Formats: sequence, structure tokens, C-alpha cells
Amino acid sequence: MRALTLAILMYTLGETAWAALELRGGSPFPSVADAFYVAYYVPLAVGLLRLARARMRPLETARILLDGVIVTAVIGLAVWNTLLAAILRDPALTLAERTISVAYPLMDVGLLGVLVLVALSGQRARAHTVLIAVGLALSVSADFGYVASEAGGTYAGGDWLDAVWAWAMVLLALGTWTARHHAPDASVDTHEPDVSARVASLLPLAAVVAVLGMLVWRSRWDSAHLVVLAVAAVVCIRHVVAQTDHHRMARALRRTSGELRAAQVVLSYRANHDALTGLRNRASLHEALRDALTEARVSGRALAVLFVDLDRMKQINDSHGHPTGDAVLREMSNRFHAVTGPDDVVGRVGGDEFVVLATGLTGDTDAAAGDLAERLIGSVGAPVVHAGHTFYLTASVGVALGPRDGDTPEALVQAADLAMYQAKRGGRNQWRPYDERTRQAALREAELELALREALEGGTLDLHYQPLWDLRDGRVVGFEALLRWQLPAHGEVAPTDVIPLAEERNLIVPLGEHVLRRALGSVRRWREHTADLYVTVNVSALHFARHDFVGTVGAALRRHALPGAALVLELTESALLHDLDDSVEKLGRLAALGVRVALDDFGTGYSSLSHLRQLPVQMVKIDRSFVGAMRHDGDVFVRAITMMTHGLGLTVVAEGLEEDWQRERVAALGGDVGQGYGLGRPMPEAEVDALLRGQGATTDDGGPVPA
Repeated sequence: MRALTLAILMYTLGETAWAALELRGGSPFPSVADAFYVAYYVPLAVGLLRLARARMRPLETARILLDGVIVTAVIGLAVWNTLLAAILRDPALTLAERTISVAYPLMDVGLLGVLVLVALSGQRARAHTVLIAVGLALSVSADFGYVASEAGGTYAGGDWLDAVWAWAMVLLALGTWTARHHAPDASVDTHEPDVSARVASLLPLAAVVAVLGMLVWRSRWDSAHLVVLAVAAVVCIRHVVAQTDHHRMARALRRTSGELRAAQVVLSYRANHDALTGLRNRASLHEALRDALTEARVSGRALAVLFVDLDRMKQINDSHGHPTGDAVLREMSNRFHAVTGPDDVVGRVGGDEFVVLATGLTGDTDAAAGDLAERLIGSVGAPVVHAGHTFYLTASVGVALGPRDGDTPEALVQAADLAMYQAKRGGRNQWRPYDERTRQAALREAELELALREALEGGTLDLHYQPLWDLRDGRVVGFEALLRWQLPAHGEVAPTDVIPLAEERNLIVPLGEHVLRRALGSVRRWREHTADLYVTVNVSALHFARHDFVGTVGAALRRHALPGAALVLELTESALLHDLDDSVEKLGRLAALGVRVALDDFGTGYSSLSHLRQLPVQMVKIDRSFVGAMRHDGDVFVRAITMMTHGLGLTVVAEGLEEDWQRERVAALGGDVGQGYGLGRPMPEAEVDALLRGQGATTDDGGPVPA
């Protein structure tokens, strides 16, 4: 708007010069005031052209320029015929007077042409454009009136034309001030023409009609002129129809374009947000994390990523359905927003997994991240009420700081994920920070998982067998199959490392089936010489819970042509009590196969006489901790368990017999079978053969045979 301001300044200087000359006795024509008046037109035209700025196609720009030329030429022709020709032919005027007198209307015609360009540019009429257009119209009208008055010799100072000029300048100044304080509305499409723009598009047609009218008026009326006039009228009508159709198509195109833009906004939102909760999705979260890491490297400030896993969502989905689970997830997303800061980003990256990106941490970053983790856990722990039901959840949270724990979005989220798993393994409903040991442990687990899969496929896992001794006659009655796994890079991998890994990575079933096949194959060969030997196999709770578990056991026995008595399955109390009704049904089917079940580690879990009475098991294994405690606490616990077990008609197996006095004492208390390092360590299959040969074999009727 600087050009319009300069134009008003030029006009003001012209008025000042004119007033000074009038006060000194009269203003000559032309004078220095006219120089300012003429200079006023140039910046005014520039300012008007800037009002017409719009991003238009090249052909559209050419059309508007041509339309402006047409209208300007017609206006100029009219001005020439009415004013300029007479002025130029007036012999009483000097050359300077003729030049200035002609310059005013010619420049006004040029300004009108520029105003036509503004109207034809298709922009919506704004307050400042209306004020400037009206002011310009008043100024041009006053200029034409002034030229006419001068030509007739009727103009005098203080004429009504001076008031029109004054109002024109007021409107131009007000429009310029308004334009300076006008903020473009991004929500309005400036390319959409309003009613005034559509009317302005008819200006070139009106100009052509005016020219034809002047030609007809000045010519004699004959048939040729009438034909030309009729053809022109038809062309004009056709143009109006075409313009109407064009505007109709333009409206339809704008409507379609608006719908497409709205659809694009919706698609963009869906591409970056979770459909259920409205939180950021994984891709959008990683983009935000990438930007935050870039800023953190520049500012030197740390950021935190918190990986949140809801611990009990599966139970809610299973018991109340996924719609209820979805409602709980939406409630959790609202709670996470409530406890995080305005600059934090919350995203959902899995079914019950959320990630929080915290960038507004102050002070001790580790402590601040821990406080946020505590708030997240607390928000999850509050009861959720939905559809008349109350739900209680817990959360496991892992915390990683960037760029310390990871310099890429993927590495940082992975670090927080690893820390979350440590929190889950540590008992859940807590948070853990990431450390390098966590990553190293995860790498080792990944290597072990791969090696375990390869070992299962190649059948390279080994079994050792610990003998079970009859405490009454000192004979071996069976062996417990124990997993042994030797890796070149790691050495021997303890079963306490293998079993949890297999359960977590869904390998426990193939591992259990592998052990069952190998153990049955061994006992099948041993029973060719010792008919009543059996083998015991430990069974994971996850494996026992499968609906096809009993069928798998039966198929394995048939494959090795073994009776059920050759197999004893060891199960813990917790595994059997997880689903008591299902356990009782499966134990009954196993008993029908002749397979016995030993209740392992009795006394360390939910031990109760009621459970023992309900479960159709055949053996009870006294945990080694009770046997070891006899040295200091006496044998009261071992005596009580033995008496209770015998009272139910079950076999008592004592674990952990390390010394002779323990074996003798347990036998004296009525223990049936003993197991422990004092009786025999776990041994490879080849050593089992030697042991059996050393003690001799028995026939089917129990009589001894030579070794």
C-alpha cells in the first residue's frame, strides 16, 4: 500500500501548491500544482495494479489484459469524441494548456482501465477495495467535470468539484489505511468470484455494445447496418449465455474442488492418527520424534520417550468383548492427555501399547521422566466404569532419553520398549529406565531364540536323566528327563533361561513335544530290559492349557508303542489351578490312558488338602526346600505331607536327597521314591544304560535276571 500512500501525498502537495498560489493572487494554468496532480496518477495506478495481484494462469492473465484494453479503448473513444477533440481544436489554448487539459482525462481513462483490471481479476470485494474504487470513481468524475468546466469557462475556486475531490481523497486514504490493517482470510478462496466480479466480466461486452451503438447512431439506417446490428446482438446474447454456462461450470468445479480438499484433509488426518482414539499413529509419532531429536541436537536439551503397555486389556476383551475394550482404550487416551504437558505427543502404536514423547522436561531430565511415568501409571490405575462394569488395569512403562539412549526414532522407541519389558518381567505396574544392560540382554535373548529355533528344527537339544529310586528296596524305578543345551558361543544354557524364553517366544509347545518324543524313545528302549521303568517329563502350564495336549500325549505313546504307565507328567500346582475344571477333565483323560501325573514342588504354591483331593493325580513330589530344612527344623513338614498323601492313596516322591541321613529319614517316614544328588546326578543316556546293567534287570513278573 506504499504506492497508494505516495499517490495521496502527491495529491496533497498539489493541493498545498494550488492553495498557496491562490493566496498569492491566483493560480495560473498550468502551474506547479498541476505537476503534482499529474504525478499523483502514476503511484495510484501502481497501487491499483497491486490490488489485482492474484495467482492466475497465463491464458487467464492474457484474457483479463485484453478485456481491460477493450474497455479502456471504448472509454477513451467516448472521451475523445466528447471532450478531447474539442480541446485540441480550441485555438485559444496554448500548447501547455492543451497538453495539461488532455493529460487529465487521458490519465483518468488509464486509471479506469486499471480499475477494470482489478474488477476482472476475480477477487472478492473487500472493504479496502470498495473504498478505493469509490474514491477513484469520484476523483475521475471530478476530473472530467473539471475539464468540461474549464472548456466552458465556468470553473471557479470553491466549486462543488473541489468537494468531490476532497471526498475522493478521504475515501482513498481510508481505503489505504484499511488495506494496511487487513489480514488475508486463509479460509476464503480468493479465486472464487463473487457477484460483482461476474458483473465486471460483462464489461468488455458492454463496451462492444457501446461502440456498435455509436456507429449505428452516427450512420444512416439501412438494411446492412440493421444486419450488422442484429448479428452483433446475437453475438452478445451468445456471449452472455456462454458466460452464464461458464459461471455454472465454475461453481460446480469449485464445489468439487472444495469436496476434494475436505476429503484430502480427512485422509491426511486418518493417515496420521489412530482411528479408535484419535491419537498419533506410529508413522506420525516417528515423524514428530524425528523433528524433536533434530531440535534436541541443536538446543542440547534431552527428550523422553515413554512406552506404555496396559497389562490387563486381553482379559477385558475376552470377558466383555472388544467394544468394551475399545471404550477403555479411549478412556486411557484421554487420561494420558490429561497427565502430559501441552507440548507432549501421545500416540498409540499397538493394540494396548502407547508411546508418549515428552519434550518439555525441565531440571533433572531423568527425574522428570520418572515423575511422568508415575503419573501415567497412576492414571491407568484409577478404576474405569463403563456400561455398569468397573475395571481395574495396571501399566508397565519403559523410559528412554534421547539422544542419549538412541539417536533415531526407531532406536529410541526400541529402547523404551525394551525397558517396558523389563518392567513387565519385574512384576508389572511399575516403570523401568533403559540401560545398556537391557539392550545386551535383549540381544542375547534374540540370539538364544534363533539358536533354539535351529536346535528344535535340527533336533540337537539333549536330555539328561536323573534316576528315581525306590526307597524301600533301593532299585531304580524311573528317570526324570531334564533338558540340556550346549552352545559353542555361550556354553551350557541353564533350563531357567531356556523355559521362560520358550514361553515368551511361543516355542514352549514345540520344545515340550521334542522333550516328550526324546524321553519316550529312551524309555521305550530301556523297557526292553526293565519292563516297569517309567520316565517323568516336566510340562509347562502353557503347554498343558492347550486343548490338544492330551491328544498329543496319546499320539506320542502310540508312536513308540508304549503303555501309559511308562510316562509320568510333572505339573505344578499353579498350572493345574489356573483352570481347575479344565485341569480335572484333562487329568481324567490322561488317567484313562494310564498316564500318571505328579504334583511337582508340593508345598510351595497354593497347597491345600482341598485342592489335592479335587485333583486326580497319582504322585506328590515334596519340594527340596522341606527336605533340606529337616537339619534345623525337624521332619514335621515332611511327616505331615507324607501322611496326608498316603491318606489319599498317592505315591510320595522326595526331591533333594543330598545325604544318606536324609534318604534314611525320609524312608523311615514312609517316603516311597527318592531323588537327588545323593542318589544320582542327571546323566546322559549312555550312562543310564550302564547304570541299568549294573543293577541288573527284571523280568515282566518282577524276578531278577542277569545284567
